[in-house]
Amino acid sequence: MERKEKKSHKIHLKDYTNRLEKVLEKKNFSLQTKNLLLSMFYKIENAYADYEKTKIEVYDKGDFLEDLIGIIEEDCKEIEIIKLELEGQQSYTIDKEKGKIILVGNEQVALTAILEIEQNLICIPEEEKILEKSITHFLNLGSKMHETEVIRDFNGWSWDAVIKEIEDIPVNLAYQNFLYLLGHEFMSEWIQNDSKLADYLMLAHEKLKNDFGEERAKKVIYLLCKLAIENLAKEDKEEQALWEKLKKENSRQLIKLNNKKDYLEEITKKKKEITKKIDTIDKMLNSEELLQKEYETRNEKLPNKEKIFSIRQLGNKLEIERQEYVDEMKQYNELIDPKGYVARKDEIEKRVEFLNILDFNKKADKRQTILNLCLLFLSCFQIKIAKSTSKQEIIDYFYILRYYRFLPFDEEGIKLKDIEKLQEIFEHTIELWLEKAYKLDAIDIVTDDYDVNYKIIRNLFDSKMIDLNHTVIETKIENGKLYAQYYDTNILETTCEIPSNKTVKLKKKTKLFV
Repeated sequence: MERKEKKSHKIHLKDYTNRLEKVLEKKNFSLQTKNLLLSMFYKIENAYADYEKTKIEVYDKGDFLEDLIGIIEEDCKEIEIIKLELEGQQSYTIDKEKGKIILVGNEQVALTAILEIEQNLICIPEEEKILEKSITHFLNLGSKMHETEVIRDFNGWSWDAVIKEIEDIPVNLAYQNFLYLLGHEFMSEWIQNDSKLADYLMLAHEKLKNDFGEERAKKVIYLLCKLAIENLAKEDKEEQALWEKLKKENSRQLIKLNNKKDYLEEITKKKKEITKKIDTIDKMLNSEELLQKEYETRNEKLPNKEKIFSIRQLGNKLEIERQEYVDEMKQYNELIDPKGYVARKDEIEKRVEFLNILDFNKKADKRQTILNLCLLFLSCFQIKIAKSTSKQEIIDYFYILRYYRFLPFDEEGIKLKDIEKLQEIFEHTIELWLEKAYKLDAIDIVTDDYDVNYKIIRNLFDSKMIDLNHTVIETKIENGKLYAQYYDTNILETTCEIPSNKTVKLKKKTKLFV
């Protein structure tokens, strides 16, 4: 089913169960399967408000539920529930051609499988075709983890990343970076793209350039391609061999280009060969005798299915071949031109530089690449904060930055906020957010002392209270120490000591967002 960001109509959320039940009535699913799907929808609906509030860049809930109903109706012909019998056994399998899913009876597994059965190859323009499999694998996997998060990490009253159930932590983290840099709507349109004419890599570069400048845009696209290629290559040996071959071919080309004399001699030799071929075709086209002889010679070598039926057909084929040689000659003329030579050399050098940094084995390099992406993301996010113009926008950025800090970095459960190399840029980003929030009158102040106020509000970036619109901050002095108490409306969530050697004037109670 084609996924769309915006619908011509939306179901009323109270009716989604009825819609699903009507679809299930037409399906030859078991009662157990139907109950599992209804339970899955209940969990999504129950958790979606918290998921949307915490993450911001997500589908509208009505759109998401309607899409799921459409996938079940159009793409799922059979869903069979089995018991998990062996340790390490796959929790689901998919046969896309038959529209069949076999899975264990678990709502999260069901959602994952349903989202996956709808995924297709993401079209890439011909000149970037080599990236098609890598980009498709990366974006589809990242999108699937992003959308199943509503059940995986949210249960209707709390939010907690379940590390062991994240299919690929590096891809999940990388995808979240691109999601927040490019926006959910852009990423959704890219993943749904079925046109070879739409160059989303170029569109992504242009969007990033407009938002964050040329240098950052290039780095983001560079890291996206590197991570996508490396991720698929570690699983697909043929894909790895393809990139290794490309690396060797381009290295050889660069060696030739660096030896300008040999390079020009080789191009001149090829031009002479093409000129001879064009002359031969011209002679045949101007001589019935030579044309008849070529007709007989070619047909002797061709199998019956591929034989040329007439002299006229051969003439047409020769005209096409001649034009191909003329086009090839133009390309060689451009390459031998001084400007063309420099442009070609520059292109190959950049390609070799990129291919040489691809690493299909070292885990440490992958961690460093992800870390570089996070540093780049935060520098871009600082620009987003600086450009923000409304209260709602800066409040959304609070939630996004807080969510981002809690993203898992590795299988050990280390979160981004705990990584030492990110500490300084995180703190600077939070300071920038606070300054802009003040300017936009988006938050109330607890005290006129900036440092104390910063420390009090800073703690909320480490809080997992989901909806901070109801957050109230109350201060108190106890045994000469300053404490901040954080309430979700009237319920005390946590109390933190605020280090300060000053005597400051405090408000008794402060609502966080104005």
